[in-house]
Amino acid sequence: MTAALAAQALSKSYRTPGGGQLVAVDALSFEVQPGEIVGVLGPNGAGKTTALQLALKLLHPDSGESRLFGLDPEDLAARRRVGYAPDAPIFPKAFTGRRVLELHADLLGVPRQRIISLIEQTNLAEAAQRQVATYSRGQLQRLGLSQALLNEPDLLLLDEPTAGLDPAGVASIRAILLSVRTRGGAVLLNSHLLSEVERICDRVLFIKNGRLLRAHDVHAGGRRAEVRLRNAPQLAARLGERLPGGALEGDRFRIPVAGEEAVPGLVRSLVEMGGEILEVKLGGAELEELYLQLVEGRA
Repeated sequence: MTAALAAQALSKSYRTPGGGQLVAVDALSFEVQPGEIVGVLGPNGAGKTTALQLALKLLHPDSGESRLFGLDPEDLAARRRVGYAPDAPIFPKAFTGRRVLELHADLLGVPRQRIISLIEQTNLAEAAQRQVATYSRGQLQRLGLSQALLNEPDLLLLDEPTAGLDPAGVASIRAILLSVRTRGGAVLLNSHLLSEVERICDRVLFIKNGRLLRAHDVHAGGRRAEVRLRNAPQLAARLGERLPGGALEGDRFRIPVAGEEAVPGLVRSLVEMGGEILEVKLGGAELEELYLQLVEGRA
């Protein structure tokens, strides 16, 4: 199968005012396959945004190359299959959100009827009638995502797509990205929201100082549920007997699960034991720990 995106030894440096050199991306190689969501994690200044721009040839690398569907990224046939939403997108402030989408739809040769469903999916129905100058950051992010989705891309690249969004907005973006994967599309996204990355991504690329530290399979070995219990100490013996694969730490009970669909059954079991549940999480902690170890160098 041809990769939706393949980057090979991409490098990019910039001259600094003092005559030195800043390495933004350093021999970075990775792939994104059709039907998968890949997250890029790293601290500010790690080179994540530059990597996306190099992959699309919006920036030209000093060395290395990238291919979209086996083609040069500047090939029109490849570009027509790509959607890209940068962090903090810029649109004409005097235009309404709907006018922005109409303009892009006309440029792409996409029927304008598609705009209606997109603004509903991204919760822009009201804002789409207003000028972009009145938009919050979250509304700009959603307009940028709507623009990137207009051509139903086979490859979607997103830079901090959930920045400035409330929990409902994050949930709607999650649903959209999962629908892209379901139809066989590929997604590459930068994000600092570790819990959301672990929830939707198949693989994660850890990047620091422009270099790839590790490619991590999020679902290797299954997922992990974490349940916070008000009466955890009183349940310790029963937890050990009925759920032997778990571990109790303070008021938190952690246990491997096959996936999100296993969580309701786990909750029922805990309630039947008399558990007073305060909070349930799927994943999150494992990826956070790995991030701190790899990127921050913490033991």
